[in-house]
Amino acid sequence: MTTLQFFKRFLDLLPEWSRQTGRSTLRLLIEFAVCRIFYGANTEEFLALRLYRYNARERRRFLLYRATVRFSDRLNAGADAEELRLFDDKARFNAVFRDFVKRDWLYVPESTPEEIRAFIARNDKFLAKACVSTQGKNIFLYEGEVDAEAFIREYEGKPFLLETFITQHPDMTALNPTTVNTVRILTMRRGDRVMTVGACLRCGGADAYVDNFHSGGVAYPIDVETGVVSGPGRRLLTPGEYIRHPSTGHILPGFELPHWEELVRTVTAAALTVPHIGFVGWDVAITADGVEPVEGNINYPDPIVVQLDDQGVYERVRRFVNEG
Repeated sequence: MTTLQFFKRFLDLLPEWSRQTGRSTLRLLIEFAVCRIFYGANTEEFLALRLYRYNARERRRFLLYRATVRFSDRLNAGADAEELRLFDDKARFNAVFRDFVKRDWLYVPESTPEEIRAFIARNDKFLAKACVSTQGKNIFLYEGEVDAEAFIREYEGKPFLLETFITQHPDMTALNPTTVNTVRILTMRRGDRVMTVGACLRCGGADAYVDNFHSGGVAYPIDVETGVVSGPGRRLLTPGEYIRHPSTGHILPGFELPHWEELVRTVTAAALTVPHIGFVGWDVAITADGVEPVEGNINYPDPIVVQLDDQGVYERVRRFVNEG
């Protein structure tokens, strides 16, 4: 989506936000202009982080788009094209992080029809993912009886990754059973030092099969020290807050994520895998046996969802990036 398309969507949303917040659309538009010019916020950050509620000092707490790009460019400055590409290509990601990725997967263009048939035969529920995609788009769920020959005709030669649908921890399934409810956790790296910037729990919406914040999911802040959900959740483009998950009614604040210490250890180790990549937003699934990364994001790793506790992470990130 282009900047112009984002802004058009923002304008379309303002009347509803005006109604629910009690602020006029003109006031919201002016406040956004201030946040954009002086603090470098984009439209999604302005709404999701409720920047209209804060004064100048409070807005400076947040890591926003302009600073995120600046810090990301500095921390990833030494990366070559191949290192950058592996975070954009899901098949390459799985190959590079094979020590952490435990699920069954297959890259269609490098697989024979026999291999694809065998994958379908041994997986009664799997996803077909476009290898280069964002925001939960171009991901298709297959389960039950799948016509292997029709599937091969549909996907032959296309850059799609086939992955078994992850069987998550029962406590995670209970939150919203139609999706794998992942943790988004941001790490920054300088040399052999890794800092965990923040984290959130992403739960899919009703009848969804992806948990993405851009696809109707709900994100809940996590205390990174304890792995406990620390507050109500938010959707990206609606003003409400959710103590209970909107489709299951499960109360999230106070929920303790399973295998939290292992999750932090895993992303810390993964962050040290690619030599010149220093700022990554990891999506991590929690299974009955442990954890495994689903993907990593380096092109604007999206600090929105790790700041939903309203505390902000800007100053801590600035100090880490500027250390000698």
